[in-house]
Amino acid sequence: MNQENSTFAAHAHRLAGSDDVSAKHCFEAIIADADEGVLVLYPSGVIGYSNPAAEFLLGHGHRELVGEMFGSPLKPGEFPTSINVISRDNQLRLVELRIEPLATEPAGTLVLRLRDITTHERHLSEARDEVRRRDEFLAMLSHELRNPLAAIQNAAQLLTFDDLTTSARRDAGSVLERQFKHLTRILDDLLDISRITRGKLVLLQQRVDLVQVLRDAVEAILPTVSKRDHVLEIDIPRHDLWVWGDATRLEQTFVNLLTNAAKFTANAGELKLQAVAQRDKIEVRVQDNGPGIPAELMSTIFEPFVQMEQTLDRSEGGMGIGLMLARTFVELHQGTIEVRANEGSTGVTFIVTLPLLPNDRQEPADHGADKAEEDPLSIALVEDSEDGRRMLALLLKSEGHRVLEAATGSAGLDLILREQPQIAFIDIGLPEMNGYEVARQIQKLCGSDKCRLIAITGYGTESDAQTARDAGFYGHLVKPVEFPRLRELLGKFQQEMHAQRATDESTTQS
Repeated sequence: MNQENSTFAAHAHRLAGSDDVSAKHCFEAIIADADEGVLVLYPSGVIGYSNPAAEFLLGHGHRELVGEMFGSPLKPGEFPTSINVISRDNQLRLVELRIEPLATEPAGTLVLRLRDITTHERHLSEARDEVRRRDEFLAMLSHELRNPLAAIQNAAQLLTFDDLTTSARRDAGSVLERQFKHLTRILDDLLDISRITRGKLVLLQQRVDLVQVLRDAVEAILPTVSKRDHVLEIDIPRHDLWVWGDATRLEQTFVNLLTNAAKFTANAGELKLQAVAQRDKIEVRVQDNGPGIPAELMSTIFEPFVQMEQTLDRSEGGMGIGLMLARTFVELHQGTIEVRANEGSTGVTFIVTLPLLPNDRQEPADHGADKAEEDPLSIALVEDSEDGRRMLALLLKSEGHRVLEAATGSAGLDLILREQPQIAFIDIGLPEMNGYEVARQIQKLCGSDKCRLIAITGYGTESDAQTARDAGFYGHLVKPVEFPRLRELLGKFQQEMHAQRATDESTTQS
């Protein structure tokens, strides 16, 4: 009970114990308007007084209570107890009872204070559930991280052996790449959760072929399907189906749904991906014949950190965020998602509905066509992480490029001004001078035409990308950057170089 109610109770005791009739009337007037229910019990257990709050909580009027036996043996000073009651509005409520002696005649008179704690207990229960789900999530996250880290450690150790065969070296490299992608997906999911809770998630929307998105999602989960010997039936249209959305987020949605189906379906189980277009919308179904979802989880399965009961090895687990992300991404695309138990069989079906764009819109251009002949580039790497810088430099050199390195902002600025590379990859969190300042100084001293500046950084929000553009960066890549993405960026730059060279030659000849 709060301090205000405690003060009220003490004052009421003094008034009720007075011989002054007017004081007793004052006592009744005070407690008549109190939020807390009050009953006065005579030593015999008969109710002598009830205020409106008590009558509401107990679901009975003044005439029904006063003069009746309370019905429970009570002793003053006992710890508070809780009882379930049906209140006057026919709601089941949890009420806390406190019993105190009342300083009045006859001796042994008690006052019962009744407080509705239904909401408080519900919030407390929700808080306990949230803490439990958080602890389960942290345990699963630890498990999800330790497995790939153990594989990475072993593969890295294997690569130090001088007598390693070519096949073993190739296998170790495949493990490193596969586990890197796995850790990247975990990190992306965690960052998305953070962006969603802070209202910072931004969709990069454009016209997207959903059929291609579904094909990409299937390709992403094929290793899991093959590992568990699942039969995956794919029933999607052969023609394009256009939606307005973020291709990355849509692919992530269906990867999460397919991964969830694969994880909770036993080996050699059956999965199905189906897409059906209906006038102005498309319905995508992901079905499995696994054990299904317990009825008590059906209404909360899309909430964060909700997980089915796990085995000790957690082989069928997840982190409890994939379905939450799927729901969020679908709703941000003006769609709906639901889950249903399969009729007449085991398993469940997730149903995603998205609005379709008209088919008469112009299709996007194929930017991958007519790839220009690749030329070696002069590239500066400004990065204070020695391991990261050295590995990226080796990869770029393996592509035939000339690579220059610097570990600090000031050293990078001197290097770029002196050597004038065609491209400079610059970290933002550099010692001595951060990447933004390096870019501003290059802009000030020689402009950005001679060297294309690309930020490679762990700061990945849209505001970070805008700050990079304002500082003079041409591009903004978030760590860890997959090398195919980097190669694609360099290829695009080489195409621009060829196009500019052709334009210059044409102008000279004319």
